[in-house]
Amino acid sequence: MSRALTRTNLLLESGKVQQLRKTLHARSNSEAVRRVIEERLAVEAGLGALRTLRELGGPEDVFGRASAKKK
Repeated sequence: MSRALTRTNLLLESGKVQQLRKTLHARSNSEAVRRVIEERLAVEAGLGALRTLRELGGPEDVFGRASAKKK
């Protein structure tokens, strides 16, 4: 998958960006922001998959280990 980058001007709190960069061991502010964006998009995709699974009735307990649902 090709990742095209575009220059974007953002107003960010420098202290928080530096803290994020240090936490992620990122080489640049841009790298830190890109990584957080990717992580958040992955979280949203996972939550979407869980919502879909819930709408379909949830996972099947093939081992019979889950307790019965209370109604």
